[in-house]
Amino acid sequence: MSWNLDNPMPGDLVFLFDVDGTITPARKEIDSEFAEFFVEWCSDKEVYLVSGSDLEKLKEQLPESVFKAVKGTFTCCGNVYYNKWGDLVYRNEYEPPRELILHLNKKLNTESNYKKRFGNHIEKRPGMLNFSIVGRSATDQARLEYYKWDTENKERIGLANEIEKNFPNLKAAVGGQISIDIYPKGKDKSQVLEHLNYKKYVFFGDRLQPGGNDYPLAKALSRKDKFVTHNVEGFEDTWKTLKSLYTENMCENENCGGCGCVEYN
Repeated sequence: MSWNLDNPMPGDLVFLFDVDGTITPARKEIDSEFAEFFVEWCSDKEVYLVSGSDLEKLKEQLPESVFKAVKGTFTCCGNVYYNKWGDLVYRNEYEPPRELILHLNKKLNTESNYKKRFGNHIEKRPGMLNFSIVGRSATDQARLEYYKWDTENKERIGLANEIEKNFPNLKAAVGGQISIDIYPKGKDKSQVLEHLNYKKYVFFGDRLQPGGNDYPLAKALSRKDKFVTHNVEGFEDTWKTLKSLYTENMCENENCGGCGCVEYN
C-alpha cells in the first residue's frame, strides 16, 4: 500500500539521508554549522530523512529547521512517517514474539562476553525492536568503548545472523554504535520506496554494507534505473560530498565510491 505522501506524481530527483553517523555524530546533536549549511542546501531540492531512531530521539539531535527543510521524515526504519510539519502520516505496529524476548534476555544475561551494562537494552518501537547489549542508557564514553570492542569482536553481526537463523520471519541489522534493529522481513528501510515516486535516487548512509541497517535500502535502490549510494564515515564525509559533488559538480570524497552521480546535478 502506498500513501503517496507529498509526491503523488513522478518527480525528477530525490535525496535520502540516514541520520546517525550520516548527518549527525552517533546519538549526538548535529553540528550547528553543518545544520545551517544543510538547511540552505535542501531549500531547492526534494529531501527525506530515513532513520532507525524514533522521532523523539531525532528531536534531541536535529533542530526544527532541519525537519522543516526536508519534505518528510521516515523513522523506525521506515515504519513511521511524518510530514515536514510533524504530522503523523502512517505508523506500522509490531508485537515481538515472546520467544524473541527470551532469546535476547538470554544473550544479555548469560551469553555475551561484554559485561558492562547501563540499562534500556530492549526498546520497542513502532514496527520493530532495538536491542543493545551495553544498553541505550550508556554514556558517550561507554558507547565508544563498546563500539571499539564490537568492531574487533563482531558481536552485533553475529547476533543479527543468529536471530535471522532462529527466527526466519525476521531481519536483524546493525545500527549506530551499540545496537541492532530487528523487524519483520520487508519492514526495513527499503519500504520507504513504496511511498516515493521519483526518476532518480541518491542515498547517503553509514551502514550500507551487508548487515547494516542502511543496506536494505541501498540494495533496493540498486534495482532502480537511476540511483547513487554514498557510503560515508560521518557527517564530515556527507558535508564534503554535498559541497563538492552536489554544489560544485566535483567529487572530493574518496569514500563515496566514485563520481558516476555527477550526472544528477
